[in-house]
Amino acid sequence: MATERKRHHRTDHLALLLTLLIGSLAWSCAALDEGIEPPHISLVKITPLKSDDLESAVQLHLRLVNPNDRTFRIRGVTCKLDINGSTIAAGSSDTAVELPRLGTVVMPVTVYTSMTDFMWLMFRMMSAAPEKRETLELTYAIRGKLFLDDALPGLDRMTFETQGDLIKLRSSERTPS
Repeated sequence: MATERKRHHRTDHLALLLTLLIGSLAWSCAALDEGIEPPHISLVKITPLKSDDLESAVQLHLRLVNPNDRTFRIRGVTCKLDINGSTIAAGSSDTAVELPRLGTVVMPVTVYTSMTDFMWLMFRMMSAAPEKRETLELTYAIRGKLFLDDALPGLDRMTFETQGDLIKLRSSERTPS
């Protein structure tokens, strides 16, 4: 009877210890994540790459701006490119970059588009009402994930989304600095 009571007492202590450990781990993860703001991401440039019969590749140059007082070591990125609301390209990069605290870096990402997706986009734009053709809009959205090196499992990626106007981006590339 006394042995069984001791065994039950140890089980209670072990359960309490395990509960405290799990609770403190959850609190630590929440405390680590508290105040961390995802990087601001913008599209800087698009560089055409190779083109095959049914597929084209372009390199997106993404500017990452770190608003945090903490350096991020990024081990890769995956993303999708939407133009005028249609996803036309997707890709990833395993290029590792260090995003300095309160700093900035440009990260290249190669994305691939099928010629059929691109042609459907062109067809939709050309079949727009005549009054809309005068004011051509080329809006983009990039959605994806940054994969971080120095994070706890489950906290090793950050999602992002950025959007803008390709016509304004293109005209800003042409103006000298």
